[in-house]
Amino acid sequence: MLYFENAKESFRSVRGTFNDYSSECEFYHRFAEMIPDKIDVDTLVLAFKVALQDAEREGENTTPFISLIPHYVRQCTSLEFAHEFRKKYNMEVLGLTQEELPDVDYGYKEIEPNVIDISNKDRNEVLAALYKTSTPLGKGFINYNPIPWTKEMASMYFERFGEPDSDGVISFKWVMGRPLSCKFEGHLVYVAGYNYENEEGLAQRAIATVPNIENKKPLRK
Repeated sequence: MLYFENAKESFRSVRGTFNDYSSECEFYHRFAEMIPDKIDVDTLVLAFKVALQDAEREGENTTPFISLIPHYVRQCTSLEFAHEFRKKYNMEVLGLTQEELPDVDYGYKEIEPNVIDISNKDRNEVLAALYKTSTPLGKGFINYNPIPWTKEMASMYFERFGEPDSDGVISFKWVMGRPLSCKFEGHLVYVAGYNYENEEGLAQRAIATVPNIENKKPLRK
């Protein structure tokens, strides 16, 4: 079973993480008093359910930060715990079905950290994969559209909103409530922002599910 170590202290110290004190900070500080210092995924999700319900009953508006909670947890604990928490929290608290990556691996070419060479992949399929595996963050939850993209939908988005800047870079930030935060430049895609706002290494794992143009067989996992 996965555990979040030093959970109580992590939530008590939110002021340092978010700088200015706010109602969100106060929520986390109260939350710290509810939980043990070592907590598993299921119990942490349940504790957040209770805390959010209590806050709403007291008239607090949790909408601005309700979908930020997995993002905060990820900064404080292991990748494995954060992944399982995000999936369960999104489903049980936000009512979202987190897109599971296909069980295939065509590989990817990372020429430097978070810079992927997609010259052997269809960029529309790459954008569709990044879109499908991203989930709302912050107020993006309000505009969330649950429909997953096909490569045809991604192609239409490129045509309408993919105008390169003067340096030939196509940038995407928010798309239908989902944080994409990626840049396409020629055959390269920059994904540091995407991973920061979603989950570490998620862009690489998503891109690896996109078939190679030369139709290579997927690698066994």
